[in-house]
Amino acid sequence: MAGQTAHRFNISGISNADPCVVTTSAVNDFETDDFVRITDLNGRIPTPRGCDQINNKKFLIVVVDTTHFKLKDKTTHEYIDSTNFTPYVTGGNVNLVEYNFEYSA
Repeated sequence: MAGQTAHRFNISGISNADPCVVTTSAVNDFETDDFVRITDLNGRIPTPRGCDQINNKKFLIVVVDTTHFKLKDKTTHEYIDSTNFTPYVTGGNVNLVEYNFEYSA
């Protein structure tokens, strides 16, 4: 198999808190200081999913446990305050952003 290994997990919850905590529906293999992209929360999807403010953006993370992590700004490293975000409803994905990968032929 060639290319990158997929590191994508379904989101089952996003807090309206400071800091913002994301919950994945399954155990993930993320590590503190990984970069992730949150996707598929767009409000234009037929079923509202909430948290449009973080849709399709990259974040630095701090792992809480195997299914929870806190979001930090990728530039300032400040925790993301989601207290005023549109409440999370359903769906969405979190994807590991890999800058380096090995290619095997």
